Amino acid sequence: MKYFYILLLIFNPLNLFANIAIERSCQNLIKALELNTGAYNKCLFSKVGEKYSAEDLKACQSHYLNEVERLSYVFKNICK
Repeated sequence: MKYFYILLLIFNPLNLFANIAIERSCQNLIKALELNTGAYNKCLFSKVGEKYSAEDLKACQSHYLNEVERLSYVFKNICK
């Protein structure tokens, strides 16, 4: 029983540190989602020919949409 309390004292603070690390990761994922969503919207609402060609805008939209989907999946599975 004595060893149980010793293990409890060791692992309880580790659990706290893990929770803090997960919380920081979730905050970083939110920032990355906001950044990529903003970039996707910029590509989506840009007019063809003003700055970029249609191919460039399509590639930009595809890239940022993939990033948003990937980050959303990670966020959903880590930050419940």
